[in-house]
Amino acid sequence: MAKDTSTTLPQHVTIVGAGTQGSMLAFRSALYGRVVWVYDRSDSALETAEKKINVWLAERVKQNILTNRDVTCIQNHLHFTSNIDEALEGTELIIENVPELLALKQSVWEEIDALAPPQALLTTNSSSLKSSDIGEHTKRKNQTFNVNFMTPTEDDLVEVMWNRDTSEDTKAKALAFLKAQQNIPIITQKEIKGFSLNRVWRMMKKECLKLWAGGYISPEDFDRAFMMEWNTDYGPFGQMDKVGLDIVYQIELTYYDESKDPSDLPPKALEEMVKQGLLGEKSGKGFYTYPNPAYLRKGWLRKEND
Repeated sequence: MAKDTSTTLPQHVTIVGAGTQGSMLAFRSALYGRVVWVYDRSDSALETAEKKINVWLAERVKQNILTNRDVTCIQNHLHFTSNIDEALEGTELIIENVPELLALKQSVWEEIDALAPPQALLTTNSSSLKSSDIGEHTKRKNQTFNVNFMTPTEDDLVEVMWNRDTSEDTKAKALAFLKAQQNIPIITQKEIKGFSLNRVWRMMKKECLKLWAGGYISPEDFDRAFMMEWNTDYGPFGQMDKVGLDIVYQIELTYYDESKDPSDLPPKALEEMVKQGLLGEKSGKGFYTYPNPAYLRKGWLRKEND
């Protein structure tokens, strides 16, 4: 298990929101020796997050990446609570992971700002909303910034975006924290909706959804072409399933809310999937069926079995 003994980076982390991303972030931070408190209003969400983390730990024991002693140490670093005062006591860094709704995030940040220690850094794991907008009514503006993790249990990439008020001290601490847990930060130096890499992904995602909803191509065929051309493990539709189609839908709405351009509205077909509870990997079905999506089947990529 990797550890860092530096005293210049945040050692006590609070994850607000125990959903898909919150679970993965808690796992990664604890894996690299941070003390992690996971907060959610829902006890069932906390229980689910803890179960997921234990599965990931067990997988790494089977792969000889971790020992049982490592697992015990990591579990001792993890704490789950529905009491926000308890979650924020003594924290040095808060990573908020609530849904992509500006008013909701603003409300959560105001509550955190009032309760957290004055020195604590505050960031949002948002792929579309800007931290300056979310933190409009917070006092610690110079201690705020954006992060956008992909799949923290599987890859190292993280997008980081500073806002106009982010202090140099905050930047240094944030980067030290990320590098200590083996993340590779890609930095957007000033705010723009959606970061940099994610804006390019968003345009691809938007066009993919338009082609599918218009009946031009199936998700599987598009992903097959994409995977063969760029040698990836899954395509854009598989990626959207991993993100969660409800999250994809919410993100698209934030772009429309800002632009009011009808072309930015997510397709009705996507809205219908969300209403039906077809949310992707987390619900068992989206563009693919889980836990064994078609793109993992031998011969699927080249249609060798047809």
